[in-house]
Order: sequence, then structure tokens, then C-alpha cells
Amino acid sequence: MLSRLVLLAAQLVVGWLATPALLELLPPFGALRIFAYAVVAAVVVFLVGVVLTQILRDTRPPSSGALASGIIAALAGAALVYFRDRLPVDLRASAYALREDIYPLLGAVLGYALKR
Repeated sequence: MLSRLVLLAAQLVVGWLATPALLELLPPFGALRIFAYAVVAAVVVFLVGVVLTQILRDTRPPSSGALASGIIAALAGAALVYFRDRLPVDLRASAYALREDIYPLLGAVLGYALKR
């Protein structure tokens, strides 16, 4: 249980710090930047999971399904940010509550954790 929490915390921290730096290395995406951020965040989260499962005991390595579900959930978080102006008023306020980068990152981590 503790190893899963360590894995989750490491994925969030490394994803939060590394994804913007890696995104700067890619060509500009314009209005679709949040979707590129989502894919890069999901790949970073997956790679951190692969590396840490080799180090931590009691954790099994992730499957390719974990990467796919991480990308899908991250893209869902990006879609929430991209289309939040079209949401109902009650949901729109909560969609603006956090920074827009956090939704794809949380989606990537949750997608990874659910499928792993």
C-alpha cells in the first residue's frame, strides 16, 4: 500500500515538473496545446511507473493498457478544460477552480492507476 502511494506521489511530482519542460521541446500546437500536454503527461506518468516498479517492491509493472487508459483519461481532462466555456454554469465554476494543467495530469495518473 505504501509503495502505491509513493508511486502516485512520484508520478504527480515528476509529471508536474517534467511535462512543461518536455512540451517546450515540441513544436507549438496553438489552441490544441492542452491536448499535447495531456499526451506528454500520460507518457511521463507511464515512464515513471515503469521505472519505479523496477525499484519498489510489491508493485507489478504496468501494461500497455495502462498507457492507453492514461492517455484516454488525460485527453478527457484536456477536453474538460478545452470545452469548459460550454459547460453548464454550475460545472463551469468548478472547472475554473484549478489551473488548467492539473486536469490532464490528474487524468493521466488516475487512468494509469485504474488500469494498472
